[in-house]
Amino acid sequence: MEKLYLAVALGLGLSACVDRVDSIRPKYETKSPIPINANAILVTQDFNPYPKPSNSDQLFSRTLVQNVEKWAKKRLYPLNQYGVAQLTIRDASFILIPNTQIPEAMEGHLDVVLSVLDDKKAVLSTTEARVRQKVSVPVGMTDDERKTLTQTLSTKLIDALDIEMEGLLAKTANFIPYPKKYS
Repeated sequence: MEKLYLAVALGLGLSACVDRVDSIRPKYETKSPIPINANAILVTQDFNPYPKPSNSDQLFSRTLVQNVEKWAKKRLYPLNQYGVAQLTIRDASFILIPNTQIPEAMEGHLDVVLSVLDDKKAVLSTTEARVRQKVSVPVGMTDDERKTLTQTLSTKLIDALDIEMEGLLAKTANFIPYPKKYS
């Protein structure tokens, strides 16, 4: 009987872990790709996440860059045989914001520029997105809770980026079409 209780408790504990991980999955994973008027998608970064300001979290900034790369691979779909869509990450950071009242907050910053370049590297169109998200930081947080918190914040940033870029790209009709000589 004791083994049965242990098995049930272990099962419930594992299902809680699965629910927690599933609940912080980005929403873009279930959406269709966004067609882009280019042949390839290239992700670059225009900042260095390694120098660490005193109030920023270096490890999670690198993870956020990786999440943006996953988003670009999943959501941006090259639809033309010429050109490159270049997604440049200008900022991907988590900053602890001290507060005079408890709790503190952690703010995530994500700034990207999506440019469509022709075969000669001339810019045909550019769209910029800048998203910010903030979460409260509980007092006495453990390392595991901090990881979960930053993963949640990263997911919120990626979801906000997805919504922002989807709207911007819809307004620009998938960027400027290629000149007729390429069609």
